[in-house]
Amino acid sequence: MSDAANKKTSPHSLQLSEHRLLTVTGVKAVPTFTDKLIEIELEGETLAVAGHDLAVKGLDLDSGRLSAAGYVTAMRYSTGAKPSSVIKRIFK
Repeated sequence: MSDAANKKTSPHSLQLSEHRLLTVTGVKAVPTFTDKLIEIELEGETLAVAGHDLAVKGLDLDSGRLSAAGYVTAMRYSTGAKPSSVIKRIFK
């Protein structure tokens, strides 16, 4: 298989312990993180982690691993198009 084919099927995994410790593999980027929301870009999709007192404890993009702590209340995948900038939406 070529490298391009391997990238399209890149697996990821989630491990959540007692709503408080989260580990995600297969991470490409983390464009947004606050104490209430962490957005994680995976291959071809985005994972939104909601909760309170959230904090990114470790991020290694070379290995694609993220560690976070806090109280996780929800996780949601999305595969839709990324929203355009506010300026583009205003001047459509």
